[in-house]
Amino acid sequence: MIRYIIKRILWLIPIIICVSLIVYGLLDLAPGTVIDSMINDTMTEEDVAALRAEYDLDKPMIYRYGKYMLNLVQGDLGRSQITNEKVWNNFISKFPATLELALIALVIGVGLAVPLGIFAAKHAGTIWDNLTTIFTLIGMSMPSFWLGLLLIILFSYRLKWLPANGSGTILHLILPVVCTALMMMATATRQARSSMLENIRADYLRTARAKGVPERAVINKHALSNAWIPIITTVGNTLSRTLAGSAVVESVFGWPGVGRLTVEAVSRRDVTLACGCVILTSILYVVLLLIVDLLYAFVDPRIKSQYAAGKTKRKKKEATA
Repeated sequence: MIRYIIKRILWLIPIIICVSLIVYGLLDLAPGTVIDSMINDTMTEEDVAALRAEYDLDKPMIYRYGKYMLNLVQGDLGRSQITNEKVWNNFISKFPATLELALIALVIGVGLAVPLGIFAAKHAGTIWDNLTTIFTLIGMSMPSFWLGLLLIILFSYRLKWLPANGSGTILHLILPVVCTALMMMATATRQARSSMLENIRADYLRTARAKGVPERAVINKHALSNAWIPIITTVGNTLSRTLAGSAVVESVFGWPGVGRLTVEAVSRRDVTLACGCVILTSILYVVLLLIVDLLYAFVDPRIKSQYAAGKTKRKKKEATA
């Protein structure tokens, strides 16, 4: 297992290189530069040229990228080209808001999705199963920005119950959490239903029922324990995307998280901040997926035994050598 973890961590190196190069290349191709908002009518051509030289805009993109990567290798993510604040400090200051939103949405979404998926699987083919399927299809097909706008129009402008954007109170948290949780819930419910259907008709469950095992124990202990792997995969991927910064939801609701910070950096052509946020987001995404892979061993004893078997084989090879 240790070798597997090390191998996954080493994969971060090419990921960081590819992600940073793509961000730098796209921002270089996009119209406008970071100095556009700094230029005014009183500046001469010499002043503009000096400003371009200050931000290395008079040099090719590959030079700026190489200079950035040289600093990154030394552990320096650089400073924002707009505010001159350290990228790491900017990211860390916004991450708690994203973490709060993601975890609360996860608890609500998964807490409702798994029972709903089990219920739909137990009543497969009935009207309740059809209603659940319609709900998940709508939830998965509905764009998050559109759902967010509908929630703002209904609860903020029509009913005037909740604030449309901002943060600081529980009321500010409700709409973005509901929007994020519904997205999670739709995906997790569909996966939970599909996984339970595969296991609920298995022969070993018929045997358990024939032995007189209560139906609740058959579902919760036997069927659900074998259906957890795909459910955990779906939940882990969704949580990773949300923790990495749900840019759309945070922008719609004005939530001060990592996603909104990245969007603002891109719109202002702050290449250093945008690239730093994307790199840290990519690292977070990979680490979370690694944690999800390791959770498989705790949920499924067969996977844990595979890790143990691999370790035993290596010890035998070392002994024979």
